[in-house]
Amino acid sequence: MEHDIPLLIAVSLALSAALTAANPPVVSGIYPHLAMFNHEGECGTGAVVPWADRLWVVTYAPHKPNGSTDKLYEITPGLQQIIRPESIGGTPANRMIHRESNQLFIGPYAIAADRTVRAIPYAEMFGRLTGMARHLTDPANKILCATMEEGIYQIDVKSLAVTELWADEQRKAGRHSDLPGYHGKGFYSAQGRYDRKVLTVSHDQRESVTIRVEADFTGTGTWVEATALTVAPGKPMDYHFPDGFGAYWLRLVADRDATVTGTFCYD
Repeated sequence: MEHDIPLLIAVSLALSAALTAANPPVVSGIYPHLAMFNHEGECGTGAVVPWADRLWVVTYAPHKPNGSTDKLYEITPGLQQIIRPESIGGTPANRMIHRESNQLFIGPYAIAADRTVRAIPYAEMFGRLTGMARHLTDPANKILCATMEEGIYQIDVKSLAVTELWADEQRKAGRHSDLPGYHGKGFYSAQGRYDRKVLTVSHDQRESVTIRVEADFTGTGTWVEATALTVAPGKPMDYHFPDGFGAYWLRLVADRDATVTGTFCYD
């Protein structure tokens, strides 16, 4: 019987691994297997975006404008964590869904709807990436990215070709690592060109569903009907909010049991 002990241990370990994969351990709402790591002395969550039936996460290291050991993580609906091999690290906090090209831009990565990942090398887009914004004159084909230093870049959404619009003074001085920088955060482009708010609504029923769009204009939990949309099955409907519309929160209320999906786009 002693010859069967290693086999029993192997079977037990295999069963344990299978059970863990099917039912990952959770401690007070925390899933330890989703922990993220780097080798930089500090590991923070830079950006989290749901996209293409996955949750995408990038971590950051302190002051790493040329990349680091940080990763791009893909998390499945079953809570499987996938470390993408395209990972190049850095200190990113930028993210934007570009609807025209149907891509998620997060950190130095462009992620297509089929979850294909492309990375923009830091040699082409140097800096601690802090924000992304729509292009002022060609928003369908280009986006803008700003760094915590002085750099501002233009990115072609198809080729990912990068044009440096505002040179990074630290980079020109030859200091390529451990930048003190100005630690700028966030980025936007409007200047009166964009104020378009569009809500796209769909549902999973075989008949039309009337969906009330309700708004909380005061942030106090007081809901007011903004409009009602009768949405045909399998045909997402776009609702363009009037100019000047603003609210703290929006919610969708269906007139029957249905799974309703709403996507809000603000340009």
